[in-house]
Amino acid sequence: MGARHIRDVSKYLNFPLYSNARVFIISFPEVSAGASIEYRLRLRRSQLVNKKDFTAAYPLQAQDPVIAADFTLVAPRGRQVYFKAVNGQYNSFGAKLEPLQAQEADQQVYRWQFKAIPQIIPEANMPPLAEVNPAILASTFGSWQEVYVWWRDLSKDKIQADGAIKEKVRELLKAAPAEKDKAAAIYNFCAREIRYVAVEYGQAGYEPHPAADIFRNKYGDCKDKAVLLVTMLREAGLKSWLALIPAKGAYGLQEDFPALPFNHAIAALQQGGRIIFLDPTAETSAFGDLPSGDQDRQVLLFGDDGYTIMATPLYPAGHNLLRQGLRIKAASDGSISARKENYTFGFYDQAQRYWLTYTQPELIREELNERIQEVSIGAKLLNYRIDNLSDLNLPVVLSYDFSGPEYFTSAGDAWIMPQLSRQDYGLAAKDARRYDLDLQILDSKENNFEITIPQDYGVEYLPEDISAESPWMDIKINYAHRRPKIFFSEKTTLKKTRIRPEEYPEFKQFFQKLAKKAKQRIVLKRKK
Repeated sequence: MGARHIRDVSKYLNFPLYSNARVFIISFPEVSAGASIEYRLRLRRSQLVNKKDFTAAYPLQAQDPVIAADFTLVAPRGRQVYFKAVNGQYNSFGAKLEPLQAQEADQQVYRWQFKAIPQIIPEANMPPLAEVNPAILASTFGSWQEVYVWWRDLSKDKIQADGAIKEKVRELLKAAPAEKDKAAAIYNFCAREIRYVAVEYGQAGYEPHPAADIFRNKYGDCKDKAVLLVTMLREAGLKSWLALIPAKGAYGLQEDFPALPFNHAIAALQQGGRIIFLDPTAETSAFGDLPSGDQDRQVLLFGDDGYTIMATPLYPAGHNLLRQGLRIKAASDGSISARKENYTFGFYDQAQRYWLTYTQPELIREELNERIQEVSIGAKLLNYRIDNLSDLNLPVVLSYDFSGPEYFTSAGDAWIMPQLSRQDYGLAAKDARRYDLDLQILDSKENNFEITIPQDYGVEYLPEDISAESPWMDIKINYAHRRPKIFFSEKTTLKKTRIRPEEYPEFKQFFQKLAKKAKQRIVLKRKK
């Protein structure tokens, strides 16, 4: 491979705060099926994170099979390096995770050699690779106190409010008399008005910018936005601190292994005798809410006099609620007029708000027009409405009206309604799993349906109600007929975020049994 196939480019164009971040793009124009790629990478660090320490992670598996791999770590003799192997339960190929050690001149050498490492075969809804790929973690940090002192010194002087920040805080607090309202107003400003620009490498990947610079430029990365949020909360007289977090997808914080697994920074607020974690990078997340990747993670909180290792909350199912309502009026010719309403909370509100905020209205209309085809082929979208889109304090409500030429399946003088249950039965499609079934969050879904049927039709068959409980989820389905309307409701409550491979067969059996019951249809028949 020649130099013409390697390009050195800036990672962040048009953002002068981060002009020192560079990346290499390497092309393999001659590669073909069956080819083996051999490469050697030497990582040199011209500046250690605190001028003396480093951390590293070496994952064994990749998306492709590895014929042979050598991993060598060289440190000055006498420099203590700590190692920890993680995800050993997935080391089914017998790789030796303990290093071979040797001394060469004034250096201490640690070496691993691997042969015939199988590829990771992706599986739908599997956990992140950092949780299933055997890996070797290395660190020279001897305690979490060392990590605390290092990053505290990098960040503490950045939490300073200048005149512009003080003026903005006063402005925000005018309409927020209560303490909770004060914090929410400041959080909403930082989340919505400060643009996010990611920086992950070099000194800029560790050291935040001064709050005054972030406020003036109106953009920053996660630690910049967290620094500005903490600065403004403190200016408002509230107790707040920075926290480093390895969000989902990164190696988790291990209390017995001080290192730098962090890929994100958030803020912590003390309010009402408890700690509330805030992520201003999640610009569509409401005050007191967290993205799914921040939930149930160990964090390092940088207090005034020391660090605390804490866990972020895993919100209960009712916190992440998707409530959908569909009202249909059917005519004697089978055509319909309908109204759909979507209420979203928690995780679903974050996703819905992001989509509606950053999608052009014409594309929203096109997407909604595609959705209503699932109700009636040839349906026409009449209008749509979005409420509370710019107010993080209220859930987004999306409603739309449409009409359709047909809804029922004709069978002689009978009409058969579509299946009303909306479960994702694809979750149990596999016979067995290699990895956990990762459902990510606890959630609750409510599906409410009503249809007004024509006067010349009656109900021939109404399915029985269903109530199913399991260790993984609870499902309730109810049918009712009160002329001239038919009502259907379905509520699903998720009770676990992970289903282990050994319990998956029982879960599959439960889900398939439920699917057979839920696929029954309502049948109408023309009156004679």
